[in-house]
Amino acid sequence: MIPYTGDYIEHIDGSIDNFKYYTFTPRPLMHGDMYKMDDELSALLIETHRNIGFLKGLFKYAPNREAFVELMLLKECTYSRMIDYDTLTFHDVLASRGSGKNDIASITNLKLAYNKAIDRTISAPVLSELCGIALYGDVVSKPVDIRDKQTFLLGVRTNLKSYNPTAPDAVLPALADISAYLYNDKDTDPLIKAALVHYQFEMIHPFERYNGIVGRIIVQMALRDIANEPLLLICLSEYFYHNKNEYFDLLQTTQYSGGYIRWIKFFVDAVGKSAKRSAQLLIQYEAIVAKDKKHLKDIRLLPKSVWIVYDYLKFFPVTSISHAAKQLGSSFNSISMAVHVLSENGIVIQKNDNVRNRIWEYASLTSLFIQE
Repeated sequence: MIPYTGDYIEHIDGSIDNFKYYTFTPRPLMHGDMYKMDDELSALLIETHRNIGFLKGLFKYAPNREAFVELMLLKECTYSRMIDYDTLTFHDVLASRGSGKNDIASITNLKLAYNKAIDRTISAPVLSELCGIALYGDVVSKPVDIRDKQTFLLGVRTNLKSYNPTAPDAVLPALADISAYLYNDKDTDPLIKAALVHYQFEMIHPFERYNGIVGRIIVQMALRDIANEPLLLICLSEYFYHNKNEYFDLLQTTQYSGGYIRWIKFFVDAVGKSAKRSAQLLIQYEAIVAKDKKHLKDIRLLPKSVWIVYDYLKFFPVTSISHAAKQLGSSFNSISMAVHVLSENGIVIQKNDNVRNRIWEYASLTSLFIQE
């Protein structure tokens, strides 16, 4: 007998010859008894909490943590978009952001939504607001309404009992169940709660667009109590992107398999490996910066502008001189001279052959963030 994971609700569409179709309403999380703890899950939880704790310790004393957070959050937003859409690579986003070329509003809007979510609680109005910010930015308040019509998997209407997202009239109660479970269940490990909340949200599919993206923002909100600010360093979407087949397969088949345990284990392992990877990157990032700063300090009579540009490059490792000058409020010639000194000392390299609008790259930092 397949364990109960939700209900298929029959509907009749009178506008299309009384067409019969089914929607899936996932089992309420507040019902409990969603999984059974075993040795493998217990070991994964211990390892993941250890990795998060190690990252938190590193982050607390990292000299350049603001710059590192900025780049890691940008990376998370880029990979979250890449999971669901054809979009720019992370290197392309860095180049566009540092040169002012190409439109990366889809990424910067998403970054705004992640930042806005840090101190918010999960509820239907908040999720509508975050979806609006992710889509349109924070210039105007434009929340996205919960959908009021049925959507179908891949746009295909079928009378088979295949997965179609939760019916519109059941969406708000299902979202309320997520919130009640997350904030009232004090006994379940936060990692397991985050796994179930993310899965549940994706099954409900409350918006016409950006459900996957908002669902990944929810993970940050659900894990806030155990990771807080260092959670911005955990590029979970990068892991999901490189394991996209398994990620989608588990999301789509859990209601057929009848159990949540495989999904929970995958999710917990993904968080743990992502936290471990972020800790490794932070150590390498700080080592590169420390080495290059020491090298610069050994240069006599180094102009102040070189230090200004170097600090800028920690946030914008790919840039043009004109864009850097604009961002820093300095003259083109001053920034050009500083970049020339950094180039002579092997810290930046020119990435194109253009005489005008040359792109410069802090190669050791950039390669650190885009390596597979």
